[in-house]
Amino acid sequence: MDLSLETQFAADSPMNQIPHEQFVSLLARHHNLIRGFIGTLLPHQTDADDVFQQTCLVLWRKWDTFDETQSFSSWACGIAFYEVKNFQRVQSRDRHYFSDEILSLIAAQQSSSLTESEHRQRILQNCIQKLDAESRKLIQDCYHADISIKELAEQTGRSCDALYKKLSRLRLKLMDCMKQTLHSAEVGS
Repeated sequence: MDLSLETQFAADSPMNQIPHEQFVSLLARHHNLIRGFIGTLLPHQTDADDVFQQTCLVLWRKWDTFDETQSFSSWACGIAFYEVKNFQRVQSRDRHYFSDEILSLIAAQQSSSLTESEHRQRILQNCIQKLDAESRKLIQDCYHADISIKELAEQTGRSCDALYKKLSRLRLKLMDCMKQTLHSAEVGS
């Protein structure tokens, strides 16, 4: 049997698919965040799109070096930062790009914002978990399912107004929970 075919079959085995699926899942989940990070460092959207594509390729090539104990978004944005620097080095003849110093300052600010955003996201998820099952399902259906309020109202036998009022109360409850958790963290530190 041809050794290259044997290697190909081994690479396609279910054991090797798990890390690939994990990579795709994490990249899909953090796509907008990574793309936004790059967009803050480059003034032109087309350049940011090109660097994002290159970053995705580098992330894929370096996937084996990813430490699962660290944040995927931090790791990906770190790689994206160097891809932006590389892009700017190549494009350095154009005066419309940030200097390395400015680029580093912006990246540092974005990294701290990224960490804060991830922290708030975890707090929100914890607050959602504290809701009763019916409320969690309503939040899931309204914000993550591809369904309109009208369709959801028909499915649940409620009026649209009743759903909007319930969602409003849930948003306030989640906001209070997040404020309390953030305040507790500030007092504790």
